[in-house]
Amino acid sequence: MNSMKQLKPIEENNSKIEKMEKDIKKLKKKQPKKMTAMKFVGVIFDPEKYKAGETEINEALSEGFEVMRDFETGGGIVMCMAKWEKKIKEEKK
Repeated sequence: MNSMKQLKPIEENNSKIEKMEKDIKKLKKKQPKKMTAMKFVGVIFDPEKYKAGETEINEALSEGFEVMRDFETGGGIVMCMAKWEKKIKEEKK
């Protein structure tokens, strides 16, 4: 009876370990990337001015930028955006 209780945590741990192993394999296969451009876009929370920032963010997203972080300000937010490209291994000379 007691051994059955012990087997359940072991099985749960094994499945967690297997999932971690799969995640590690996925990460190893993932292509390394490097940041190629960075952009800060401000959005003012004003009914007449917010559209300009919104448009700039949407254009940056369509150009391949990703939102990295946002900073709240007294009158709006500033979005920190970055563009990434695959890292090409440098050839040895």
